[in-house]
Amino acid sequence: MPASFIQDISQIPPNYVQNNQVVLQRSMWDKLSHSCKEQLLTSMVYEWWDKGDCEDIPNFLPNFFKPFANTFGVHQGANCLAAVLFAISEGKQQWFIHEWVHQHTFIEKLNYYRYEKVCTENLQEGDVIVWIDETDIIQHAAYHIGQNLFFNKHGQTIFDPWKLLKKEHLYNKWATFKPVVYRRH
Repeated sequence: MPASFIQDISQIPPNYVQNNQVVLQRSMWDKLSHSCKEQLLTSMVYEWWDKGDCEDIPNFLPNFFKPFANTFGVHQGANCLAAVLFAISEGKQQWFIHEWVHQHTFIEKLNYYRYEKVCTENLQEGDVIVWIDETDIIQHAAYHIGQNLFFNKHGQTIFDPWKLLKKEHLYNKWATFKPVVYRRH
């Protein structure tokens, strides 16, 4: 992690600091003070949380999202495609949200749930947006819960939370990729 994450770098043994980076190892971690560990983890989470950017949970949010909206997972691996599959199953397939999902599996499940590509900029509740690169590889996906608000997960680690984000935030974040809309028919 960057050395800048640690307020009092003197608490870190010098041989664990290389090129302005701190190498964490259990033996060193066990010797740190509780306050240093807390400060370090808080800095890491704040960085991964994108400086706190997320939207408040609206009254219209379906109940199956509530345990996950604006929270961190407890297992590594779940990605944005898994979050979208959980959403389109309306929470009935909760195991989806904890998995790493491959693009081909994702497209198969979109087809299974009767989602098709549509050529539109007018989004409806339940639409899925994917951002693809120049070789049609999906780089990100999010689920539109309504009122320009999306259920989303940027990444696949426990430090990448499930968040509710505004359309503008997502479109700015993924602006280098082409958005494609899928809609249930």
